[in-house]
Amino acid sequence: MIRQPTSKAAQYAWYRAAIAGREPPRHDGMPEAGFYKTRLVKGGPFVPIRIWLDQEICPVTGELMADESLRCEALGQSRNPETIWTYLRPIPRAEYDALVDLHRSMDLMAAVNAPINIEDVRHAAPTPQWRI
Repeated sequence: MIRQPTSKAAQYAWYRAAIAGREPPRHDGMPEAGFYKTRLVKGGPFVPIRIWLDQEICPVTGELMADESLRCEALGQSRNPETIWTYLRPIPRAEYDALVDLHRSMDLMAAVNAPINIEDVRHAAPTPQWRI
């Protein structure tokens, strides 16, 4: 039996539809690959979230060597994509990258599990091109 990997187009179809504003249905416990943001606590800073399909593919045959599985990362820390899924907002890749850079460059953003004063963020760095 040939085990074909899921194509990138199929992996990111839901995400692309969401970014395009088509509002595809979201099902609890069934996360979709893409780039997202969420707050880990009320009043906390937005945290960039990336969900992707982990695939082990044979370089010779192109077939799957193991089952595909969804992986989730929040600022370098592994998360369970099923439990965090309903709290995520899809964002464009550029906004995801900017949010990662903001967390790397501002000490204030390091406290992702505590509320922050948005005025402190506005005074600490130039206004980004995307919404906080």
